[in-house]
Amino acid sequence: MHRHVTRLFFAAAFLAVIAAMAAPAARAAMYEGRNIDGHWYEGRAVSTTYGAYRCQIKFNGDRAFFKLDGSSIQIVGMLDEEVITDPHDILVRDPKRGVNWTLEVVNLPH
Repeated sequence: MHRHVTRLFFAAAFLAVIAAMAAPAARAAMYEGRNIDGHWYEGRAVSTTYGAYRCQIKFNGDRAFFKLDGSSIQIVGMLDEEVITDPHDILVRDPKRGVNWTLEVVNLPH
């Protein structure tokens, strides 16, 4: 009986490892077919609730991190789309504050 339970345990562990390896890799934020994750860009963040701020913006998959100039505030928002088609109109949801931001990135590489 003990041997049967051990075999079932190892079989389940093996299947879990295989399933984890087969899971799709985390997607990156893309612009013009290139990964733009992990670099800080200059830009502007606009919210109808909080106004407009110059900021630094960094992407990581489906998230955008932006630091508002002149403050110590860093916002973590969720991108509506990971593929950015217009760097001057990037929609981001801010779940912590319950608002939407529009980001404009001025120095994305072409």
